[in-house]
This record gives sequence, C-alpha cells and structure tokens, in this order.
Amino acid sequence: MEPLPDLHTSDLDPAAFGALFDDLERHAEVLDVLVKGDAARRASDVPVPLREAQAMLAAGLVRGVQIRYRWDGAEWRDTLMRAPLAIRIVRMRMPPV
Repeated sequence: MEPLPDLHTSDLDPAAFGALFDDLERHAEVLDVLVKGDAARRASDVPVPLREAQAMLAAGLVRGVQIRYRWDGAEWRDTLMRAPLAIRIVRMRMPPV
C-alpha cells in the first residue's frame, strides 16, 4: 500500500484567505474547484469558477471548497472549511502518478 500524502493544516485570517486565491489565480494551473454545501450533502461533482467558490465560502453559502491545482511541477489539493473564527486549510501534495 502506498503511504498517504503529508497533510498540512492552518487557519487563515481574511487577508491570508484572499492572498491564497490571488496566488492560485496568478501562479498555479487550477484543474478543478468543487464545493460542499452542508453536512448532509457530498461535495458537488460540478466544478465552479475559482473566484465564485471564494465568494461562496466567504459569505457562508457553502461549508467547504476543494481546489485541485498544479504548481511547481506537482499536483496539489487544498480543502478549505469554515471554522468558528477562520477558514481552515488542509493541503496535500498528491503523489506522482
């Protein structure tokens, strides 16, 4: 069995949350963006635009966002979830295929 990718977590304040989306837009190849509506529903299978997902999460319209992107020659997956006082990010570098 392959080892699981390392996970990195952090809480983002509003400035860091905005900077993350700016960086993704400018420096990464965004492959897809999915949203999770609430605790009872799975993540949507229909991708949404990056900035639309940002606005939905910031406004509390969705519970979470998953962003799959390519940066620095590797594929990454960021999961952003609403927390009581911030947006929590869980980031992992996907193993090469």
